[in-house]
Amino acid sequence: MKIEVNLEDIFRDEDGSPEESIEECIHRQITDRLTGDLRKRLFDRIDNELGKAMTKMVEKAVAEKGDSIINDILEAKYTPVSAYGQREGETTFRDAIVKAVSSQIVYKPANYSSDENAFTRAVKSIVEKQTDAVKAAITAQVDAKFKEDAIKFAVSELSKRLGLSK
Repeated sequence: MKIEVNLEDIFRDEDGSPEESIEECIHRQITDRLTGDLRKRLFDRIDNELGKAMTKMVEKAVAEKGDSIINDILEAKYTPVSAYGQREGETTFRDAIVKAVSSQIVYKPANYSSDENAFTRAVKSIVEKQTDAVKAAITAQVDAKFKEDAIKFAVSELSKRLGLSK
C-alpha cells in the first residue's frame, strides 16, 4: 500500500495560487511555536509578579487604613431597595446590622425546629441542658434517699422477724 500526498493541493488556494511555500509554512509554524511558548511563560510570570505586588499593596493599605475604611463603610449612608424596587428610608450599614440582629433576638417557638430562628434554638438548647442537669441532681438525691429509707425499712423488718428488736 502506497500513500501519496500532493502538497501542492494543501498549500494552494481554490484558484491554484500558492498561499505560502513549504519553507514559509515551516518557518511560520516554528516561529509561532517558539514565540507562543515564550509569550505564555512571560505572561505567566508577569501575572505572578503582579499578583504578588498587588497582594503586598493591599495588605499594606489594609494595615494602614483598615480601621478607617471599615468605620467609613459602617457609617456610609445608603438607601436600601427591595427585590421589587421599593425604596426604603436612608440608613447606614451599622444601623442595618443592628436592625437585622435585633429582629433575630426574639424568642419565638414554632411547631417545627426548622421554623425557629437561631436565638430560639439556642435558648431551648441551654434550657434543655440546665433542665437535664437539675433532673440528674434531683434523681440522684431521690435515689439516695430511697435507698437509705429502703435499707432502714429492711433492717427494721428483718430485726422484727428475727426477734432482734432494740
